[in-house]
Amino acid sequence: MDKDDIRVQLIRQFPAEVVEQKGSMDKMYYSCPTCGRMVSLGMDKCGGCSQILSWKSINQKESPNGKRKAKLEFEVSEEFTVGDCRKCPISYIDTNGSQSAYECPLKMRGACRIVLS
Repeated sequence: MDKDDIRVQLIRQFPAEVVEQKGSMDKMYYSCPTCGRMVSLGMDKCGGCSQILSWKSINQKESPNGKRKAKLEFEVSEEFTVGDCRKCPISYIDTNGSQSAYECPLKMRGACRIVLS
């Protein structure tokens, strides 16, 4: 298993909001926010990609360009500051030749968009 596979599996362990969409004949259905497969009401995990699902506030926004916003909610330590990859619980250490550096699985290193509440 390579590093990208491990990263993807790690990210899918954080609950992601299920997407509510209109299908043919204006019938509503639910889909996985990661792979887009249909999911049944109340499922806790997508059968297609193993994404952990959240049903807290179903995303009803439609996007004309085929992209949707996703929210990832997790706890950070009290001393965490936005952009501090060393203290971010989803960062990982990647090696590039003989050097190691903290990397962001969401590809936001240097442009962190985490919002603290």
